[in-house]
Amino acid sequence: MQKRRNLARRIGKGLLILVGVLFVGAACAHLAWKYSGDDTPKLVIDKQGIQVYTIKTPGQSLLKIKAVRVVKSTLDRAAAAHLDGSLENCHDWIPDCYESLAVKHWDPQARNYVQLWKEKFPEPFSPREFLLNTQFTQAAPGQPITVEFTAAPDAAPKSDCCYRLTHMHAVWTLDPIDQDDVRVTLMQDIDVGLPYFLFNDEAPRAVYGAFEDLPRLYAKTKYDTVSLQTIYGGQPIVAE
Repeated sequence: MQKRRNLARRIGKGLLILVGVLFVGAACAHLAWKYSGDDTPKLVIDKQGIQVYTIKTPGQSLLKIKAVRVVKSTLDRAAAAHLDGSLENCHDWIPDCYESLAVKHWDPQARNYVQLWKEKFPEPFSPREFLLNTQFTQAAPGQPITVEFTAAPDAAPKSDCCYRLTHMHAVWTLDPIDQDDVRVTLMQDIDVGLPYFLFNDEAPRAVYGAFEDLPRLYAKTKYDTVSLQTIYGGQPIVAE
């Protein structure tokens, strides 16, 4: 009986040591990953004219994503698609988007607005709120356009329904090659509140999927009458 108790103690002690070793190993691996990287884009997907890159910044666990493709579209249509804050458009871009609300309406002088989007996340994660300031910039007619989405978590009262993002910076650059072709570039730095190993695995594929859809998203008939002039005149397509 005494021998069995001694054996049990030795096994228990061995398990504790093993757990400790695994914990230390995991912590060391995490720190090694967090402080690795050199901010150099690494090509991870190159298909159908779409290039997706990951960027690892020292001191950060989450990857940044860059993507590039050329889309058969006009600059007017591309701009309209990125400034369209309607629920319909949000759902087309993100099928799990279920609410869109204008917090600050389009300001034609500042060329920005603030929008609240809500998106369902798979169990066990709660829905996400994207409360974003959208800034539109173009230096001169015919020049590239940037549409910059930045988290503005304090722009509206919080809700108990959802996890509100506090860190997001996504910059879309729409560069006209000619009248019917636009080079689209995305630089994305976002934290959606997922474990970094899940996010880093899924993010490149998610961005690739969005870029696959760009021709369809830009080709909506609702953009037939939208132009940069109407946007500058204070009539973009944004949710009321």
